[in-house]
Amino acid sequence: MTFKSEIDPVIERQSIEATSPPSCLELTSSDPNSMEHNMAQDSLASTSHPPIPPLPPATQMAAAPDPFEPSQFAANSTIVGDAGVVKQLVVCPVRKPNKQEFVRVHPDPKYRLEVHIIELKNERELYLVMPSVAAALPGETRSVTLTLTVNRQGSAFLWPVPTPSLRGRENDWYTSARAGAAHGVTNWVKLVSNSGSYDVLAAPGALGNPVWPNNSMRDLLAIAFGETFTIRDLSHPVIKRLLGQS
Repeated sequence: MTFKSEIDPVIERQSIEATSPPSCLELTSSDPNSMEHNMAQDSLASTSHPPIPPLPPATQMAAAPDPFEPSQFAANSTIVGDAGVVKQLVVCPVRKPNKQEFVRVHPDPKYRLEVHIIELKNERELYLVMPSVAAALPGETRSVTLTLTVNRQGSAFLWPVPTPSLRGRENDWYTSARAGAAHGVTNWVKLVSNSGSYDVLAAPGALGNPVWPNNSMRDLLAIAFGETFTIRDLSHPVIKRLLGQS
């Protein structure tokens, strides 16, 4: 015998829904402040992709440096000279100081050498003469003290300071020149011609220390005279000329 259920369809559907397990969404309370709501949001957040970081702002391309920017040409005031550069003395005139320059004389006696010279006034040439040649030519040579001297510009030269006369007759020009050289050892001095002698004028201001070349006296002689202006024997063209042999 078959029995048909007399249960109301509405009641049967409610019964089925009552026995079905609730879904996550159904367990979530509609109250945004409830614990169930927050737990559900956390669950959804844990399964979602991490947020994409924002793109950095677009960087502007660096402008090319100005090739004539004044600051790159500004001189560095701390630079005092060429690093590692040593000035080489290639010219060393043999002359007396001129009337417009202040000079100093080297204090070391090894930079003062008494020698014989021949001066050709018309040609304005000075020759260094060996003592043996000078002895064979009395009256043609004169004795001077070659003295290392420098001016304020750092230009070195050999000053042929006249030596005292062995004949007892002194020339005021020579005497005042020797006085000027002696003062020049410790002071900047200038020699000015005045009525038969030199006036020796000391610089009124502090002009600083002189800058000396590091050459030896031997090197200075070689630079100043060389073989061309050195007379070693009587066969030299200048000697033949003075003796009327050529």
